[in-house]
Amino acid sequence: MPKFAPKLQTRTDKLAILLSSMCVLHCLFTPILLIAIPSLAGVALLNDETFHRVMLFFVVPSGALALAIGYSHHQKGGLAMSGILGLVVLSSPLWLGHAYLGETGEVVVSVIGSAIIVAVHTVNYRLGKRKPALPQ
Repeated sequence: MPKFAPKLQTRTDKLAILLSSMCVLHCLFTPILLIAIPSLAGVALLNDETFHRVMLFFVVPSGALALAIGYSHHQKGGLAMSGILGLVVLSSPLWLGHAYLGETGEVVVSVIGSAIIVAVHTVNYRLGKRKPALPQ
């Protein structure tokens, strides 16, 4: 593994955790903010679909890169597959649509996807900090 890979994995794992956590906060607190401050309704970034697209633009590549580097280090295929599942679940509201999931369904699916991603990247980060076993 190249020397830069562990640092890159650490940074991309942290970025994926941060961005996925931001998705959860957005899903849970935007309705409260819009009720408390109705004038925020016109802010395009608070629009669920716009915010979701922007976040996925960063979450998917950083998450996939961290998982790939982590897999090359610790060879845990189940962890990589769990990460891919999290990315698919998190992105599914965009292709399933509001009409199919409804408002509550979109929030639930997004929070579940984000939780999977945070959990997987936390484990990936911890495994990345370990030194690989020496070949026998």
